[in-house]
Amino acid sequence: QDRRVRRAISYGLDFEWSNKALFHGMYKRTRSFFDNSEMSARDLPKGEERKILNRLRDKLPPEVLTKAYEPPKTDGSGKLRHNLRTAAKLLKESGWNVDPNTRKLVFGKTGTPFVFEVLLISPLFERIVLPFKKNLARLGIDVLVRTVDTAQYRERLTKFDYDMVVGTWGQSLSPG
Repeated sequence: QDRRVRRAISYGLDFEWSNKALFHGMYKRTRSFFDNSEMSARDLPKGEERKILNRLRDKLPPEVLTKAYEPPKTDGSGKLRHNLRTAAKLLKESGWNVDPNTRKLVFGKTGTPFVFEVLLISPLFERIVLPFKKNLARLGIDVLVRTVDTAQYRERLTKFDYDMVVGTWGQSLSPG
């Protein structure tokens, strides 16, 4: 439930390395759902959009109105120490600490280890997820990668029985 934890996890994904090493530089990182269109969130909200968001200010994270979204970036070398340090700081602020005996990340109040599962529908996605898993392991996070058949994948999606999936959403240039 803590946004800082989700943000910390995002620092473990080295998009630039994956794009270079696995996809020959063919992809561009998106910053919003409607990226590369007139509806893209490029800068801070202004005009009518800002007026609407101002009315919802008490329900929004403060940075929505003060900082344009940028996903974490690396130099593509596969060395993301700076990103992992940022992630570790966010996790510590959220109450997570590395257990000195196990070197695993645990929640300070309960001692619960940080473990989550990435559910996959195809082993082809493993080449993307396994480096992500390795990066998060450096933080003490256990990532379980499970590839299941189509029927089980659909069933688990329907029941929201997953922690993380590799997924896509079709879109057009007009919302709705």
